[in-house]
Amino acid sequence: MRYRFFATTVTGLEDLAAEEFREITGLEASPDVGKIFFEASLGQAIALNMASKMLHRVFLLLVRERVESLEDIYRAAYGVDYTEFIGREQSFAVRAERHSKHYPFTSMDIAATVGRAVINRFRDESGVRLRVNLDEPDVELYCLLRDHELLIGLNTTGHSLHRRYYRVFHHRAALNPVIASGMLRIAGWREDEGLLDPMCGGGTIPIEAALKAWRIPPGLMRDNLALRRLIMVDEGEVEEIAGRLKASMERREIRVWGSDASPKSVEGARRNAEKAGVAEALSLEVRDALRMWEWLDWEPEHVVTNPPYGLRMGVSDIERFYQRFLESLGKAAPNAKLTAIVSKPTVFARTLQKTGYQATSTRQTMHGTLRATIITAQKKYL
Repeated sequence: MRYRFFATTVTGLEDLAAEEFREITGLEASPDVGKIFFEASLGQAIALNMASKMLHRVFLLLVRERVESLEDIYRAAYGVDYTEFIGREQSFAVRAERHSKHYPFTSMDIAATVGRAVINRFRDESGVRLRVNLDEPDVELYCLLRDHELLIGLNTTGHSLHRRYYRVFHHRAALNPVIASGMLRIAGWREDEGLLDPMCGGGTIPIEAALKAWRIPPGLMRDNLALRRLIMVDEGEVEEIAGRLKASMERREIRVWGSDASPKSVEGARRNAEKAGVAEALSLEVRDALRMWEWLDWEPEHVVTNPPYGLRMGVSDIERFYQRFLESLGKAAPNAKLTAIVSKPTVFARTLQKTGYQATSTRQTMHGTLRATIITAQKKYL
């Protein structure tokens, strides 16, 4: 049996999330703003929660309607039979987001309205009043109101999948692992190609590369997936899918390196790699990205990196930093394809031209609350 779902991802990477969805399930998804929509079986949704590197959360779609008022929202939410998804002894909570400023009500009003509709409909169907637990609910419903479209989804994931199991060291400018995985896709990196991140921070890009190469499903390493608490999910099927994914894991030799000028960051990256189970696959060293010609004695096919964004990371002249980095890269590895995420794309593009590089693609995305641009570039040759 197929159900309707939507899954959230990083804004700007929706097409890549749909591409990964097709690889995992063999099905097609429709990209939307910050999300993808699709139809799939519960088994495919289970596999997606365990294997995806490009998604945040997977929701069973309960409502997708145009609304104008809280009364419309109540009516839409009441129209769902929640006894199919929530057990009589279970607790629930409603989380809501409102991305429409012209409404006279808040996200808290939406959550309260939907919560009331759920309680009333469940009581009308079963004679039981559901318990509300805002801190640790058994079942969580998510509501999103954008413009006039209301989405209500049943959270099958729990905490966002971007909160990787391996994060024991938290770098102050850590890259979202979903973005790191997206950058590897944008770069076109293959597992038989050499990869370097010369400003690796806590090691996110090298670790995500190793997870990809070794077929490690990051969600499988978590023991708190919300789908295990849903009454329509068969635990036997969950274990069967988990076993199949474990069997597909494959250790192989890869050429992936990470370096950083900060000894603390490199030590943290090593701790993260150890927790991820990929430490033996990676080389992580203390090195200066601005003087790569002094230590880089091999030429990777790809350099994928997240340079500092500016003052927050102690860089007072970001254009000068970009120039020194690109000059260093051009001297040490002139044939490497560069993929970088930057906060000042105009400055970075100008510096690319100044240092003999040509941008081959650009893509806007959101890095947390910051607008960022992923740029690929290669050295120009006359």
